[in-house]
Amino acid sequence: MSATGSLVLACHIDGTPATKGSYKSVRNRRTGKTLLVGMNRHEHEWRNRVARAVRSQWFTQHPTRPMPRLDAPLAVRAVFLLPRPKSVSPTARPWPTVSPDVDKLARCLLDALTDSGLIKDDSRVIHLDAHKHYADPPHRKAGADITIHTLTKEES
Repeated sequence: MSATGSLVLACHIDGTPATKGSYKSVRNRRTGKTLLVGMNRHEHEWRNRVARAVRSQWFTQHPTRPMPRLDAPLAVRAVFLLPRPKSVSPTARPWPTVSPDVDKLARCLLDALTDSGLIKDDSRVIHLDAHKHYADPPHRKAGADITIHTLTKEES
């Protein structure tokens, strides 16, 4: 699939990427209501960090334009840069073939893009290109590099 469109935003978000993990239901003993509680305690921090960075980058790249709430077909490319554990040498494991799963990293990122207000809903993303690599200092810092394009034409 090849797509043409225009670049909306490109940015790097510093920090350790978090996953959109599983949720468990917890019953409130006093009220009897059931709540869903996320199992990843870092998810909200990462989502907030991404949302703030996207808003900040938008106004840096487009100082005179308000941030749109994109409601068009989108392509998102994400490169997640994960910290390499000290016990793992680059020759022993050059790729992060262990947890976290790239699909769960992408789910959290797409939810954060929705939280930022840049896109109306993550269902607008019709093409997702997600990779994970180790961030080996001093050349790269942990975080995520993202680019977002609007799609105007699709060719088979």
